[in-house]
Amino acid sequence: MALPLTEADLAIPWTWKDHDEEGKRFAFFVTLQELQQLAVQLEAARNPPTQAQWIVRQYHAQYLDLQAALLGVSAEESERAPAEKEWAVRRVYSHILTTDLGFSTVVRFALERHRNGNWTAERYSDEDEARLEGLTEEQYQGLIDAPLGRMREYHAGLHSRLIDEFSRISDAELDLPSTFWEETRFPIRHRLHRFAAHMIQHTVQIDKTLHATGSAPGESKRLLRNIYAALAQADGALIGAGPSFGPTCRGAADRISARVRELRGLLP
Repeated sequence: MALPLTEADLAIPWTWKDHDEEGKRFAFFVTLQELQQLAVQLEAARNPPTQAQWIVRQYHAQYLDLQAALLGVSAEESERAPAEKEWAVRRVYSHILTTDLGFSTVVRFALERHRNGNWTAERYSDEDEARLEGLTEEQYQGLIDAPLGRMREYHAGLHSRLIDEFSRISDAELDLPSTFWEETRFPIRHRLHRFAAHMIQHTVQIDKTLHATGSAPGESKRLLRNIYAALAQADGALIGAGPSFGPTCRGAADRISARVRELRGLLP
């Protein structure tokens, strides 16, 4: 509903308590503030996160920023390259997805070997890669050649699984060595931090590509991107926190849902 809103739509009168001068766009800021407040309440009530939980929070925040950057991008727009020999958005996303798969295999293989007491510095085999990714060669190729929407759907499930799995890594395990293509045997903590850093690099590339191909974000998309950032804070506070915060989260979700219904009724 919010993405197609024009600046004129955002200026439609809307009142929240004593605020009645900024139109519907003020609803974005009310929602953002509620999500930030929720994050603070959750953070204050939970046990301190582990180091791994902090790291996957950073990864989750960047994942949501990537998804916000892609709001409203059509399949056709995702295939537009900014110039000859430069990548279109779909090609960039394919690279992000395959890199997440590769990084996850490195971490999983290292953890598996260390936990079994048989770690060596050798790189994983092709068979180990297929087993740890859960994809045959044909499935892998079909995924990276898929339309943007199909890749994003698969990535959402992968991302959720990695957050759950890697948030359980102990502080001691973070300093254990791992092997990828480099000569350096970087510790597992380095591998985990690479998820977010690599994603930032290519989210910037997607932003530049969308500007260059005539799909620069309007005001509503810029506002939504900030909503996603606030949501990432609240989501992050829940990673490893246990199931006891359901009522607090449902209260915030109900308020936001009611606001969306109200605003939808004000549209022409």
